[in-house]
Amino acid sequence: MGLSSSQGRLLMLTSAISDIQLQEILISQRQNQLATQSQNAAQEYNEAVSNYKLQIKVTDGESGTGYRKEDLNYNNLSALGYLTTNKKGEIYLKKDKNGEWIIPKDVNGNDLLSIDKNTGKAIVNSQEFNIIDGTNYLSKKDVLQNLLMNGLMNVIKSDEISNNEFATSMPEDTNFEWVLDTSDDAAAQTEYEMEQARVSREDNRLDLEMDQLETQHNALMKEYDSIKDVINNNIERTFKLFQNS
Repeated sequence: MGLSSSQGRLLMLTSAISDIQLQEILISQRQNQLATQSQNAAQEYNEAVSNYKLQIKVTDGESGTGYRKEDLNYNNLSALGYLTTNKKGEIYLKKDKNGEWIIPKDVNGNDLLSIDKNTGKAIVNSQEFNIIDGTNYLSKKDVLQNLLMNGLMNVIKSDEISNNEFATSMPEDTNFEWVLDTSDDAAAQTEYEMEQARVSREDNRLDLEMDQLETQHNALMKEYDSIKDVINNNIERTFKLFQNS
């Protein structure tokens, strides 16, 4: 191979080697992304199997304890005489299909409050409070639970409201209990295992692709070094020829 053709081949090899090195960098970046996705999936799984929910004790004469535990919702809160409130001294109520306020009742059918027709405000223990439409919050158990657990909504017994003062957090009440929510554990485990399997398949494919690129890279480098030696030898012989002439 002449000097000119050797130099041309060397340029082609240099370009091919650079292209392979770029592909290797991109694969490495993709594998880093997969590692992050795997970590995120593990974190989401851990959160799913360690999340808590609120339960409330509901009177049950047939049980040995006199009560049964239910997931907290607006109906069983009202049944035990609790109102949902905020820190501003406002009460959340639901509306019926006609847009009228629904008066919460306790387990005995007693109204927990009344509404002043003139002011439109709630009356509890002779105290007057603004009303907020909480239909979208109170009708959904998961939403209500999240609001209560994060301190964005509070509860207080209607007969304990006085001087316009409200609880600023969930009360320390034996009627409430924090328990691990296992209802979504099976689904979370299935999703986690599927995601980890996907990541593993993709990572194995990229490993194989990286091995193939490494084999190509080594072959090209070997040829590159060989041609470079040929070029250097040709240049050295040419210099010697001029020195001897």
